[in-house]
Amino acid sequence: MDTTPPIAEAPGASRTSTWITVGIGLAVAAVGLVFALNTTDAPSHWFAVFKLIHVSVAVFWVGGGLTLTALALWAQTKDDPEEMATLARQAAFVGEKLFAPAGLIVLAMGITMVINDHIGFGTTWVIIGLVGYALTFTTGVGFLAPRAKRISELLETKGAAAPETQEAIKQILLISRIDVGVLLIVVADMLMKPFS
Repeated sequence: MDTTPPIAEAPGASRTSTWITVGIGLAVAAVGLVFALNTTDAPSHWFAVFKLIHVSVAVFWVGGGLTLTALALWAQTKDDPEEMATLARQAAFVGEKLFAPAGLIVLAMGITMVINDHIGFGTTWVIIGLVGYALTFTTGVGFLAPRAKRISELLETKGAAAPETQEAIKQILLISRIDVGVLLIVVADMLMKPFS
């Protein structure tokens, strides 16, 4: 058994890491803005900026959802109730605090692009995208958020290993997989613009 005490993080190391992360984010945003303002593939600079934000945040949202799905599938193979509970807590946090606002930003930038470029809300691929967003929004508000709260209650009252807690976790992870599938269909729609 290893009795070596954990190595303490140097004072200020966390703050340095935060500032480095902020610096990287600002550098990426600056380069993206330079690209957007010098694009030849957009009807206007504003459209390019809206598109940059729309696609960047969509990559974060969908990529994060795919990552959580992969981690959930991996955790399920381990049959470890504590790991499943940890993943469920993390997914609930990410879904509420990160993915929900990201989805709203993606929607707002998409609507702004449609208006800015006079694409029209009656265009088939726009309708498919909006329906997909409505489905994922409804899934999040109507199913995932209430179930995440229920899992939190079960974890506090019954514990991670309780069969009903594990069943609730498996249900929310399945619903999340379906939601990610809808998001991937929306991504394919946005890329291919079918029936246009």
